[in-house]
Amino acid sequence: MLRFADGGVKELPASIQRMLLGALTSIAQQGSVTIGQLPESLTSTVAADLLGVSRPTLMKWVKEGRISSSKKGSHARFSRDEVLELRDRNAATRRAALDELRALDEEHQEFFTD
Repeated sequence: MLRFADGGVKELPASIQRMLLGALTSIAQQGSVTIGQLPESLTSTVAADLLGVSRPTLMKWVKEGRISSSKKGSHARFSRDEVLELRDRNAATRRAALDELRALDEEHQEFFTD
């Protein structure tokens, strides 16, 4: 919910609430945030950077069907929305793996010594 200086209130869509929370978290952790606009069609370099992988890995994922691409001339282009969805799925997979590792660690705490 957004409260204006004049006392007015407006309910914000969940997507905007998440974006604002992410921006505020970034500011709190790193002291700054950059807000930009991504085009609907991304180059392989930009897509790979967003996904945190190399361009060869990204192109391997295309061959495996993990993400689709289109051609503009001889250059691969990627859908911004699909790249961001894959980034979110990858992050969720990493979080789940970390949660599983933590649970395993807690379950077998007696085997660890400090």
